[in-house]
Amino acid sequence: MLHEERVTYETLKLWALECYYEGCRDHAVMKGWPHEQTLAYVDYQFESVFERPVEDLMWRVILLVLSGGWDKDWYFRARQMIQNKIVKDGIDNVLVGVPPSEAELFRHDLKVLKLI
Repeated sequence: MLHEERVTYETLKLWALECYYEGCRDHAVMKGWPHEQTLAYVDYQFESVFERPVEDLMWRVILLVLSGGWDKDWYFRARQMIQNKIVKDGIDNVLVGVPPSEAELFRHDLKVLKLI
């Protein structure tokens, strides 16, 4: 069942950064986790949370940015997943109902990452 309000791109970024910080603090620094394991921790904390395609796509883009491209295999798989979603659903269709300023910011990130 969908929650009443969609989670905004800015909120998703805040959640990701907070969780990434906790993962680095509690696991990377204290237990020696590598970056890709910390990133997997962030993704796992929000597994099956996002109900809307736009939230999931935004989350995937945020994780791609946080990956820093350091693990090339993960990076290329993540890019391919995002590109497949964009091709399948169409970016305009995914962004229906997203306020123009938020959609513009998200599109800007997609362009910087050369995903559109």
